[in-house]
Amino acid sequence: MKRALTIAMLVLLAMPLLYAMSQLPPHGSATSPAYTHISPRYLERGPEEAGAENVVTDVILNYRGFDTNGEVTVIFTSLAAVLAVLLAGRKGDERPVREPAAEPSPPSVVVRFVVRLLGPFVTMFAVYVIINGHVSPGGGFQGGTVFGALVILITVVLGRSVAEKLQPLGVRRILQAAAPLTFVAVGVLGLALFGDYLAFPRDEALAWVRTSWLMVIEIGIGVGGAAIISAIFWQMGGDR
Repeated sequence: MKRALTIAMLVLLAMPLLYAMSQLPPHGSATSPAYTHISPRYLERGPEEAGAENVVTDVILNYRGFDTNGEVTVIFTSLAAVLAVLLAGRKGDERPVREPAAEPSPPSVVVRFVVRLLGPFVTMFAVYVIINGHVSPGGGFQGGTVFGALVILITVVLGRSVAEKLQPLGVRRILQAAAPLTFVAVGVLGLALFGDYLAFPRDEALAWVRTSWLMVIEIGIGVGGAAIISAIFWQMGGDR
């Protein structure tokens, strides 16, 4: 009886959804609102309305900023969930920890030299990708991933103690929450100044404010993303 009732409820819920889908324009149709109204508006007026020459950045951080705000919150929440699961698993595991049969072979001198040599250049590239995301391909997500990968590489080659110097323990938790914190800060500032959460000034004289806020969000996403990537790696036992 319960199974039949569940199936009936699913059918009732599916019917309006299927009807709504049948009313949508065909996939790829030139008459779709996405092609007749939305895309032309973004391409023609994106830089002046959203504050970035890169239209992708305009869409992600301005036009659909609420969605991206949710995304960075989900990413930070995933870190909290992973840490909670790993810490709970370790606390409840009473089995003795087996010692490794032998110490892993240390990286060669050549590998260590290359990592030390290229580390500063990779860092500069990550910073460049983050702060230039509003005018060129890139942004906080991409730059943060590059820097997070560098931290993991340094951990594997030079040791965790060296890698952790890039993220001091005292500010590590703040760095991990940098993305949602910067989004909320910019959102509340827009609410206080312009009456809506995550609102950007529309006056052309304040175009520099729009650009500055976008850069702040990009930096927050980059710093937070890198911190989360490295934190998950370290918590999962990533070491030499």
